[in-house]
Amino acid sequence: MKKRVLIILISILLLLPLSAKNDYFDLAFMIGQGNYTWPVEGIGVSYGVDIGITDKIELGFWGISELIPNPFESTLLGAEVSFALMGQRNTGSKVSGVNINMLLSLGGFWKTNDNGMGVMIGVTPLAVGSPALTRRERCLRTNVGWDFVNKKVIVAFSPMDVDIYVKGTYRDWI
Repeated sequence: MKKRVLIILISILLLLPLSAKNDYFDLAFMIGQGNYTWPVEGIGVSYGVDIGITDKIELGFWGISELIPNPFESTLLGAEVSFALMGQRNTGSKVSGVNINMLLSLGGFWKTNDNGMGVMIGVTPLAVGSPALTRRERCLRTNVGWDFVNKKVIVAFSPMDVDIYVKGTYRDWI
């Protein structure tokens, strides 16, 4: 019962921004290095998709998978709503938003190896770039969550993620 209520609440939180009609839509694919097991015993990859909902809010779907020593044996999948704290991430035109930003994220996760699931809060202290510039680098992205199934804290860390925008760039406004 608790799992169903949690899934419904997270779904409502994640789908609520989709109801806004605006010109701020952008789409980016993300790739980087990430881990969620401590102490780190190998190399992991982080990947995902970010969708701009408003000028300050984006929706992200991401994963962190183990690459070395056992490729994709363990994966953490997540969905989150991120809020830009230092200004507009996208202006809805060929003019870029704030090119140095900080992101605060709320969302949920699911672990494939032990069916763990729970809620997460995250912070990205430095995000350089914007959709209009076609690229953004996110540095020191850290998410902390509580696994309700396994009753433990999950920390996901990525030193560097690169967002490559395919929609909402300056090319769309020429």
